[in-house]
Amino acid sequence: MSAPATSTRSQPWKTSTPPIEGTPCWNQIPAVDVQACKRFYSALFPSWQFIENTAKYPEDFVALFNYEGTRSMAGGIVKTSEEAKSQEQGEGVGMTVHYYVKSIEATQKRVVELGGTILTPKIPEADNGYFMVCKDVAGNRFSMYEEKTD
Repeated sequence: MSAPATSTRSQPWKTSTPPIEGTPCWNQIPAVDVQACKRFYSALFPSWQFIENTAKYPEDFVALFNYEGTRSMAGGIVKTSEEAKSQEQGEGVGMTVHYYVKSIEATQKRVVELGGTILTPKIPEADNGYFMVCKDVAGNRFSMYEEKTD
């Protein structure tokens, strides 16, 4: 049985309940090699649910995904030019997406195994938790965030 044309499987950014205004709703990850970046994130975060590509959204152009358990956020790994790859996003420049993880140490190991790079050590964030800034295989900066449990 095929899903209706308006299903969130084919259009992950459309949800049955719109998010609250100002809530992040799309995470766009630029990559020269969309499929290599998709392999990196699908192995690093198995909860990301990648959507089957269509003629309108071919796999060499975009890899669409949803976050398991959320109805307000989706994203896509989107094809970018070779020239864009060479532009360095320095520390403190641009936005950084912080992904929640249960263990920074375990996730750090997987980032390196999958070809990513660690940019900072584990840094305390007040009394709430810790974060660590990394780069994916396409050179995009991101961070992982772990809640403090003690």
